[in-house]
Amino acid sequence: MPFLNRFFVILFFTGITFSAFAQNKPLVGQVLDSLNRPIAYANVVAINQSTQKIGGFGISNDEGRFKITLAPGNEYLLRVSFVGYRQFEMPVKEWDSEVPMLIVLEQADTELGLVEVVSELPVTMKGDTLTYKTDAFTTGNERKLEDVLEKLPGFQVDENGEVKVQGKKVDKVLVDGKTFFDGDTKLATKNLPANAVDRVQVLKNFNEIAPVRGLDNDETLALNIQLKDGKKNMVFGDLTAGAGPKERYLGHANTFYYAPKLNINLIGGTNNVGEQTFTLQDYFRFSGGMAGLGGRSGSRVQFNSDDLGIPMATRTNAFDLKTTLGALNFNFSPSKKWRHSGFLIASTSDNQLGSSSLRTYLNSEENTQEVLNSASRVNNKSGLGKYSLTYTPKEETYLKYSFFGKLSDIENSNWLNSTVGQNQQNIGAVNTRNPYSWQHRLDWFHAPNESHVFSMEFNAERKFNDPLFDLTSNLKPLAGMYPIQDSESYRFFQNQEISSHTLEGALNYYYILNPTNHLNWSLGYQNLFQSLTGNLNQEGSQENFEEFDNDNEFGLQDFYLGMTWKTKWGKWIISPSAYLHRYAWRDLQFTDEMNFDKTLILPGLYTKWNIKSNKSLTYRFQTEANFMDIQKLAQGYVLQDYNAIFQGNRALDNGLFSNHSLSYNHFDMFSGLTLFGNMNYQRKRNEITTITDFSGINRLLSLINVEPINETLNGDIRLDKSLNKMKFEVGGRWNAYKTNLFLGNLPTENRQFSQTYDTKLTTTFFKVLEVDLGYAITANNYNSGNIQNTFTTHSPKLEIDLDIFKGLKLKSDYTYNAYLNKATGTQSDFDFLNAFLIYQGKKSPWEFQLSVWNILDTRSIRRDSFSESLISTYSYLVQPRYGLFTIKWDI
Repeated sequence: MPFLNRFFVILFFTGITFSAFAQNKPLVGQVLDSLNRPIAYANVVAINQSTQKIGGFGISNDEGRFKITLAPGNEYLLRVSFVGYRQFEMPVKEWDSEVPMLIVLEQADTELGLVEVVSELPVTMKGDTLTYKTDAFTTGNERKLEDVLEKLPGFQVDENGEVKVQGKKVDKVLVDGKTFFDGDTKLATKNLPANAVDRVQVLKNFNEIAPVRGLDNDETLALNIQLKDGKKNMVFGDLTAGAGPKERYLGHANTFYYAPKLNINLIGGTNNVGEQTFTLQDYFRFSGGMAGLGGRSGSRVQFNSDDLGIPMATRTNAFDLKTTLGALNFNFSPSKKWRHSGFLIASTSDNQLGSSSLRTYLNSEENTQEVLNSASRVNNKSGLGKYSLTYTPKEETYLKYSFFGKLSDIENSNWLNSTVGQNQQNIGAVNTRNPYSWQHRLDWFHAPNESHVFSMEFNAERKFNDPLFDLTSNLKPLAGMYPIQDSESYRFFQNQEISSHTLEGALNYYYILNPTNHLNWSLGYQNLFQSLTGNLNQEGSQENFEEFDNDNEFGLQDFYLGMTWKTKWGKWIISPSAYLHRYAWRDLQFTDEMNFDKTLILPGLYTKWNIKSNKSLTYRFQTEANFMDIQKLAQGYVLQDYNAIFQGNRALDNGLFSNHSLSYNHFDMFSGLTLFGNMNYQRKRNEITTITDFSGINRLLSLINVEPINETLNGDIRLDKSLNKMKFEVGGRWNAYKTNLFLGNLPTENRQFSQTYDTKLTTTFFKVLEVDLGYAITANNYNSGNIQNTFTTHSPKLEIDLDIFKGLKLKSDYTYNAYLNKATGTQSDFDFLNAFLIYQGKKSPWEFQLSVWNILDTRSIRRDSFSESLISTYSYLVQPRYGLFTIKWDI
């Protein structure tokens, strides 16, 4: 439909949204104790006396103030409750929204009353634990945990299943106090059934290691999902099966068993409709294994990723997707002292992608343009596993052994057609690899008394990768970069083997001076050893490509001593640190050996200002020594692409980075306001950067340490505001960087500034229709020398959720995108409309769903990107219109 028609549809829903808003009236007040002190987190409930249902609900803020929205003309029973106080009740029929009510709670006399009150309160606060009784916020129509969390005050859940509470990202998810799939938020939010959830606990400053609780500065945020009594000691979950025209299929299963000693979770799924059971982000999140020890002291080695080839494919940027996932998570506690836990995850994907792109190469002498058409197929099989054994004979002692392993089988096939001027080149490029790694870790913590804590940590890790690059071309490749003999066709094979071994150990001693001060001394050692072999051969040729031979070894040793002081002073927490490092590294290439050493002091600082109980400002500073790995040092050529050769530089030194981060959180239950923002600034001295030599579109890439400072600045800010039955969100994200590099042997400064602004309005009216109106604008500005371009995308969005009649529901979403390449004046419009008709009878375990994706049959979308030496704008093929009929059964 024309854009004006779409605009008027959105405007219509906006009008009825605001008309619904005007039908309610706020009731405001303040909750105090008998000494006129404000009571925060008191529960305020207004019960409609005609229907005996909750008409409104609120929670007092740190000043004891509350506000709830009620429909005027009804009589309500106002009920105010808080742990340790007698429940207050008062009938309310007429009220002045401008005059606050004053409510005084009296202390309760018996402990039994406390227990009874706690069990019924919608929200309770105890120390760093905030508990939500989910039934007070949900309607019963929620399907998964993510639907429940979105209804809770202060929660946000994004499309990837990641959760934020009061602006802070959730790091770990527990179910009944036990880790769920290593704390992964997506597997929890997308799979845990909503009807099994009783309470959601927000655990601030979470640390499962009792001896060091409160001593670190990690500020880990965890969610503990407490299950309903009827979901314990039994199997529950759901099974889904679906099919549609053009051989579309979907199958998914969740089964859960929770008992006091044994928890087992099984998740499985397969489909070819683009449902992402396991994404690239999921793989990276799990395949990171267990954190190393060196990063805490400021040392970091920049490893090249061994997982490249897994596509960032979704329903809206791939032509065809087939994915399968099988996952098992278990927790077994034979006694209070011992706990076994772990997971196994196996996934496969077979994805087809197609694109057409215009690439501008940023040659300082002449900017060459290339039209590149590509068709790709990516097959990936991966397996991940983790096992942990925890022994806690008493609260003062903690011992844990963990093993993590992963392996993959990746094949990325690309068929390319490159047009530069009058020259056309047909290329076939196949990348295959079978990386694997394993990791052992042992942690011991012991607090013999209240003043002393000791810990020992050991980590051993091995990684292996064997990339094979198979390149075929009808024209002589790398013209002007490397001499190749004439032939009718050209086919090259490049073999590499890269092996890494890491051994780390750290000793820590904490001396607690008093409740507000403690010192931490650290003594650590890291030993990294890597080897690399590689060569290049041409099919049907006897030519010896000696320049592409590599036979190298690299070793890095890091011995460090550090001290951290942490103090609490009023509303402030201040924690400076400093680490003294002695580095030594060895580089052996064939028979030529080079040795280096240096000493560095890496300071850091953590400080937090707890402005109020609901407001805080946190600043972190860390100096980081960023070292190269063997692939950046190897001076033998490496064929990177059909038009790119890479050569390392063994004279590289480490970079020295200064990392600054600032975050602000504000959550006000009285006004329904959540405001949070983050800003990160990185100043990179002596950074390793790229040198690019051009011959047309062919490039020779190398590395060098640059003296000019490289900088990165990124940030985000978000405001959520609840107004009666409406929720308004507005936010922005920014990313800017400045990189100094060399193009054609001339120094060049690349700049990028990306910005996204979005807003969303959510409301429910007539109790049956929920409408989400959204709008986002993204602008990417790329600047290199005299070349500058800006790409913008405008994206209005409309989502509806309509209860039609007795279990019959319609859900639909529509997104319109207007994409503009300002340099060429090219505009591309594309939109997506999806609809889902769902039926589930009351208390029935069966659900039936008819789904239609991409109703408008959009076939391509636009994207852009910027790298060291080129600007690209893409047109991606996407999945055509298709439908699916699914049946779900709740076990």
